Amino acid sequence: MKPIELNNDPQFFLDDRFIAESEGIVLEVNPATKAGRVLTPERPWEAFRITSDVVLEDNGLYKMWYSAIAHYQGKQGMVPCPRCRLENSGNKVVCVKCGWPLLEIDGMSKNLFHKCFAVSTDGIHWERPDLGLVEYEGNTRNNIFECTGAMGVPAINPLGPPEEKFMAISEYQGQLYISVSPDGLRWTMKPKPVLPFSADTNNQVIYDPVLGKYVAFLRGFPGRRTTARCEFDSLDEAPWPYQHIPRQPDNTGTTYIADELEKVMDVDENDPKLPGLDINHLSANIYRPGVYLGFPGIFRKYPPAGLDRIGRENHRYFAQGNDGTFETQLAVSRNGRQWTRPDRRPYVANGPFGSPDGGLIMVVPGWIERDHEIYQYYNGLRTTHGIFDPGVDRQVGSIFRLIQSKDRFISASAGSKGGRFVTPPLVHQGKTLDLNIDCGGLWETSAQILDEGGNPIKGFTQADCDRVDLNPLCHSMTWRGQSNLGQTAGKPIRLEFFMHASKLFTFQLAREHKGAG
Repeated sequence: MKPIELNNDPQFFLDDRFIAESEGIVLEVNPATKAGRVLTPERPWEAFRITSDVVLEDNGLYKMWYSAIAHYQGKQGMVPCPRCRLENSGNKVVCVKCGWPLLEIDGMSKNLFHKCFAVSTDGIHWERPDLGLVEYEGNTRNNIFECTGAMGVPAINPLGPPEEKFMAISEYQGQLYISVSPDGLRWTMKPKPVLPFSADTNNQVIYDPVLGKYVAFLRGFPGRRTTARCEFDSLDEAPWPYQHIPRQPDNTGTTYIADELEKVMDVDENDPKLPGLDINHLSANIYRPGVYLGFPGIFRKYPPAGLDRIGRENHRYFAQGNDGTFETQLAVSRNGRQWTRPDRRPYVANGPFGSPDGGLIMVVPGWIERDHEIYQYYNGLRTTHGIFDPGVDRQVGSIFRLIQSKDRFISASAGSKGGRFVTPPLVHQGKTLDLNIDCGGLWETSAQILDEGGNPIKGFTQADCDRVDLNPLCHSMTWRGQSNLGQTAGKPIRLEFFMHASKLFTFQLAREHKGAG
């Protein structure tokens, strides 16, 4: 087995890469802690709900782009659905049968749907600046900005000139484009479409420094919702590479991505055998080079209850079409192409039904790192996915904060009966073995260093090891008080860990001694 060449960065247990053999060890997701609401619908243009698109740090200032939906005043008479042709009441925004937008309502998009901006200095308290960019009900004192088409998730472009500091995918007239901005508020759509498809919402473009390419994560529809991926070299590249498959548009004239791009996330045999289960969105992030974290919304779609009064009363989840809820999980990848969900527990659990986040939860891309904590954000809705009545209801969705400890998204864990694992051969240039580990209040973890053949190296055996306990974010392992591993640098070694009721989040062969902590 060829040794794995390690750099001096923390190594994550995203998969079994660092577990050659084990007993009693499992990969375990560590859910974030809910920390309450940070933004609620307070302004007239937000009256129905608000949902965050992304949170980014930009030169020490925290920025949030979010979508807002106002209260809908309604329209006299009936409106036909462009998809299923059902006649709908004029106070409806989407069809009560199929959930399709009632595009015939004049001015609906301009008066109802808005893109907004907020800023914060601490990630907890957020302000809505008066941008003066868009008029709402005769006044430009608001935090609304304007963009062409349906804009996806904004991101910082590390290679862009000043006028293209921010980038996003926009959907316009049934095709996908790249939009750019100098400040995230004034957007310009590039002239050439990058793909001749629609892709619905939550589409992302990010730059992968390891790959040296831009990567797009898009909504695919090969009979259900999936996540598709495409990579390209420049924001001016158009079109992006895709497989040309002859297809006809649907009955609304729309062609969605199906099998033209690489599919990187789908439901599988480890998911519940439920009809209508699919992947609504991925919410992908590059947490560290070579460490992708995603927070997919697994969409459980409810069966239609019918349109009659008895059907509505007997099925408590019935609203419009396309109803259901999400379960947010953690997905991991080392390259953005092969994704796994090693532990299917919720990363953020839905609140009690009827509570502010009891209907639906979506973790949004981006986060804020403050000291030893990670602030993440999620959209919490009181209603489920298909209950979309801005002509009737108000304040159904807010933006919430999560707290995660640094690097502690996933762990190699052992129960109280104990466990052990051995790494494959590793080659390092470090001086200390630093662990991010939680042993609780009662248990301990020890380690030994083996040669390539699996024999304990003198002075670094389990018997020599000074065991670690408690819950340190960074602890330098010692053997009889000594931590320097310099004599093993440049040689193939293995690490063996002995754990009880403990979680090992990362290990690091570091060049500098960091001590216990």
